[in-house]
Amino acid sequence: MTNTSGFHVRHDLLPSHTYEIIILLRTINGSGTLEEIQQVAEQHGFTVRNRKDWSKPLRSLMELGIVHSDKKRPVLTEIGRVVAHLTAFQPDLLPDFIHFLYYTCYDSDLEKRFSWSYRLICDSLWNSAPCVVNRDKLVNLVTAQALAAFQVNGISFSVNSVYGVLNWLNALEPRCIVPQLDEQKFLRRAYCSVELFMLSLYHVFRFHQDADTPFVPITPNFRKKVCQICLLVPEFFSEMLDQADANFDCLQVRHERGDRIAIKDFSWSVLES
Repeated sequence: MTNTSGFHVRHDLLPSHTYEIIILLRTINGSGTLEEIQQVAEQHGFTVRNRKDWSKPLRSLMELGIVHSDKKRPVLTEIGRVVAHLTAFQPDLLPDFIHFLYYTCYDSDLEKRFSWSYRLICDSLWNSAPCVVNRDKLVNLVTAQALAAFQVNGISFSVNSVYGVLNWLNALEPRCIVPQLDEQKFLRRAYCSVELFMLSLYHVFRFHQDADTPFVPITPNFRKKVCQICLLVPEFFSEMLDQADANFDCLQVRHERGDRIAIKDFSWSVLES
């Protein structure tokens, strides 16, 4: 078990820097020290070269399971290699993957409370949509819910923590955060990438799986949970499910006697096929 993390979502893990770091690690392929990677960043003119301290973004990527340390060298994990491979050709997918990992990693490690904070904010915005993004209100929400859920008072969670969430929500395509006069407005989306949908579908499927049958019914709660992760309008779930069914052989969809699905032998590497 890892040490319990804080509730703060680091606001200095910027999408542009994250993309460059992941591409650099893919290029180096585990053969370079941090100093050597920084030299490559300088040679290629990457904007991340201007960062004096890479420890915080690398720590965030380690907590998300994208990077690990091998003999004090930052190296991509199996998930990280898939993310790097796909985003090298489709950069717009990176925010989808980071958003998914931020939203879901609390389920596999209850010590990662930053993920709990991230999910709480996303769910609050989704449940209230369409709504104005009130950062102070979101800080108060996380603080109050942390006290109720964990009996922890005075947590380290500020407007900067909310920016850590909004950095990635703002980067998603299609957009769920849109400008409205001098404010930001959150809207549910009509679609998302089929990769994000498949990851979310499998994530929810695992918690509903029954050993006695391979098929899981698509209940209203199942549909809602997938849509919350993907920030989707629920009415577009069926259309996204059809797209996923057409793209991934590991997914089986049955419509008789209600929608049901089975997912077999899924892993992140399936997204590359």
